[in-house]
Amino acid sequence: MTPSRCTHLLAAMFVAVFAGNSSGDEVSEKQKKAALEKLAKAEVKRAAAVEGEAVIAVGQLPEARLRAIAATLAKTAKLGRKALQFDDKEEPWKGKLTVIYLPERKDFAQYMRLVVGQRPETSWAISIRGDEPFVISGADLNARASNADIAAELSPLVASAMLQAKVGTTAKPPRWVERGLGNVVAWRADGMSGKRFSAYKTKARAAVLGGGGRPAAPIADVWSGERPDGEWLAASLMDFLAFGPGAANFPKFLSALRPGENGEDPAITTAIEAAGWKKPAELEIAWRKWVTAGSPVKRQ
Repeated sequence: MTPSRCTHLLAAMFVAVFAGNSSGDEVSEKQKKAALEKLAKAEVKRAAAVEGEAVIAVGQLPEARLRAIAATLAKTAKLGRKALQFDDKEEPWKGKLTVIYLPERKDFAQYMRLVVGQRPETSWAISIRGDEPFVISGADLNARASNADIAAELSPLVASAMLQAKVGTTAKPPRWVERGLGNVVAWRADGMSGKRFSAYKTKARAAVLGGGGRPAAPIADVWSGERPDGEWLAASLMDFLAFGPGAANFPKFLSALRPGENGEDPAITTAIEAAGWKKPAELEIAWRKWVTAGSPVKRQ
């Protein structure tokens, strides 16, 4: 092969490789640009957007901090993908998830009203429909909140968004499923020897098993949402289903959360039965036994 022909061949290979990688970059770049335009529409000042491995982190923080937060959120996204058992070629959404952090109530409210078109009823929102999937948090953290503190608020939303992508945008997973899975994925991704995961294990054990004059929690208390320690109960049960003995049938549980033929939301008992438990009481016994044994699972 002549030098000239070799040069042309290498150039063609370079173009082919670049073209193969540019599509994803192009989508992410458009999403990043759209995120900044929407902040301008909401009149949010001095905001930046940084593209990370799995998300586009947006907020009124220096780019270096946003980049560090994006790196933490990438760990959550990676573990969430594994827990939800996405196929290798299955993507939760087009491009990357935009994660917006606006701790000032005015900024958050204006974004929700002018961009999302909703009145803010909570301090967060998730929307994965369309070409610009996003989550937004208006959590009012301390002004001295560290990158880890901010990521701890955002990580459960990332995992919850992935859950929504898995079950489909028409499904309405129960709040305890959404937040329970979101929290436990975030805590595990933060490190199973870390303070957050250790605190969760201690509080969940006390909530599930009782003690100090308190009875063990009936499994129905998880979805009733009436207990003050309901957050720990929900996280523990989702931990059992996604990472513990229930993991093998977890995809069946998730599939059963999708609407029926007539659009009706399934009962939670339907999802439990789909995951191999004949009735909630059977799941309750297995779950409590697992917590008693220390919630043993393989490290992620």
